[in-house]
Amino acid sequence: MRLFAALMLPATAAEHLQMAVRSVDATAPHPTAGRGRPLLRWVPYEQRHITLAFYGEVPAGAVDELIAELAAAVAEVPPFPLRIRGAGVFTRRTLWAGVQYAPGEQASAGAPHLSPLLELMRISETIGSGYARSPEAVSQRDRRRAHVTLARARSRGDGEEQLRTRAEALAVYEGPTWTVTEAHLVLSELGQGKSGTPLYTTQAELPLAG
Repeated sequence: MRLFAALMLPATAAEHLQMAVRSVDATAPHPTAGRGRPLLRWVPYEQRHITLAFYGEVPAGAVDELIAELAAAVAEVPPFPLRIRGAGVFTRRTLWAGVQYAPGEQASAGAPHLSPLLELMRISETIGSGYARSPEAVSQRDRRRAHVTLARARSRGDGEEQLRTRAEALAVYEGPTWTVTEAHLVLSELGQGKSGTPLYTTQAELPLAG
């Protein structure tokens, strides 16, 4: 089973972000690739999430044990506020929206604070590496770049200008704050979602403390 741990966006945050994305995309150019296909492949807004740790293939027989261990560890982390803010491009191929820890007025002072989110990422990576078939892949994520993936270019380079145009327009975006109260263990089925995107299905909800 291809699994990852994540925070799912609440409806208010997902819909607010989608309104901004649609507004930006409506005014941006839309060149196409071969056969008239769009250069960009958008992640369906209801599937957008913040990845805590990607595990890749996990044996089906180990999933219940993974869930139990994750649940016990996540239950030690108190709820915390987050919001979506800003945007950028990874590796010339991925458009993302940034994630900011938002503890009241402190969030606007200096660099973004991600301590509770980083703790969840650390927990998820540490536990998951004991269950993944390729443990080394679990630790390859850059924790400083917590984000929500919005779109991907169909091929490296071809859609880079389109990604950057949209990232520049979304750089000033700031979404509503919400309180994170649970993490999720999610199954990823490649090619089973809309327009050939992965289909994500929650396998377990993992409540935070309280």
